[in-house]
Amino acid sequence: MVKTTRPRGRPPKDADPAPMEDVLQAALHSFATHGFNGVSVRTLNRELGVSHNLLHQRYGSKEAVWRAAVDWGFGRLVARLLAADDEAAPPLERLRAFIRTFVEVAADHPELLRLMNIEGAEAGERLDYIAEHYIEPQIARFEGLWSELAERGEVKPVPPEVIYFLITSGGGSMFAGRALTERLFSSRPLDPGHRAEYTDQFTDLLMRAVTEG
Repeated sequence: MVKTTRPRGRPPKDADPAPMEDVLQAALHSFATHGFNGVSVRTLNRELGVSHNLLHQRYGSKEAVWRAAVDWGFGRLVARLLAADDEAAPPLERLRAFIRTFVEVAADHPELLRLMNIEGAEAGERLDYIAEHYIEPQIARFEGLWSELAERGEVKPVPPEVIYFLITSGGGSMFAGRALTERLFSSRPLDPGHRAEYTDQFTDLLMRAVTEG
């Protein structure tokens, strides 16, 4: 849970509300750690050090808090992917940019993959919401790019879903599963000072895998 500098205990009713970004970051982290059913809005309010009914006042329900947290987190991911995609660039460079950018975001915000690992395990309205609003539009862009590269003979004839999951799960799992990474290897790969090196290595490796004979 995101820590704040607010004192313990219930704040007075006229206390300044927590900044929106703090609220959404804390909510996203909590849902990605405990799952939707494991999160109590009352507990989230308490951890933020705000009024016990602040989130209900702002959003009305736990479902609305979840959607707001998802919009905040996945919206930033999509914005960064779109900003990095220069449609005038050669297709291979666009592919490289997609891989690199996704891994960068996965390293900076591992809670996104953690949440997808939870929500992706079972069909339902929450999975539908993330897929329809954020994942499927990006898959459509990716499949169009991948098809163009395949038609030009610049990549191996591999189904796009294989490459997509290699990028999204393979590139981010080391950060999403931090405890496992530290248990099996060390904390060095997770250090912010080494993330650029890891991102370069992963991107170069995958680009060679899909382009070289």
